Amino acid sequence: MEIDSVISFLQEVDTHEIAKMFRGHANINWELLPSIARIQHDSLESNYENGGWESIETDLINSFKQHAVRYMTKEPKNKLEWMIQAQHHGVPTRLLDWSSNPLKALYFAVENPAYDNVDGSVYLLSPSSWSPTPHGVDVDSIKTMKAFYPDNTNDRVASQEGCFTAFPLRTDLKSFKPMRHGFAPETDIVNLTKVSVLKEAKSDIRKQLNKLGINDLTIFPDLDGIAKSLRRRFGVL
Repeated sequence: MEIDSVISFLQEVDTHEIAKMFRGHANINWELLPSIARIQHDSLESNYENGGWESIETDLINSFKQHAVRYMTKEPKNKLEWMIQAQHHGVPTRLLDWSSNPLKALYFAVENPAYDNVDGSVYLLSPSSWSPTPHGVDVDSIKTMKAFYPDNTNDRVASQEGCFTAFPLRTDLKSFKPMRHGFAPETDIVNLTKVSVLKEAKSDIRKQLNKLGINDLTIFPDLDGIAKSLRRRFGVL
């Protein structure tokens, strides 16, 4: 399905009533992969070979903890909360960001004019395992993909109506497979739909979303959002 306006997008969403999670991509060719999967493992130190991705993840989270705790007013309670914080600040994790609001996912498909030369996409997901909180989601022992809302969300996650999927831990260094290719078993997904966002319509959709109050300032309610809005205003992509 191809869409060229907010209205046509909402009409398509209405045909997928069971969809609970939405994720926008500026480039239609981007796959559904957690950020840790983007690490080029063939260039890593040899001491990760035996521990696989598990040792890489442990190193990433422990290093983030070591340096981040002094900047926090409230320390995360468990590994999953640490992963959410790390993900928020750009550290690669097994988490994949989604939104429970389809229009906010559409924003991420069109927000960057640098990608106006390529079609975007929005994924609509209906997971079989869904939790309103992260309680009970033990990321070290899950065997299938888990979808959940975070607790104690920061302002940015709250503004984006953020939610996450947590992928099973890999103990080898084989490349990750995108969700559509069965990285998570098929039983983890009730339905996964990909909606194409026409490149010719991205500029107009940005204007339509702005009229609805969905823009850089509301999606990123912090200094980064202000700076991003000013860069876009003066054509600095």
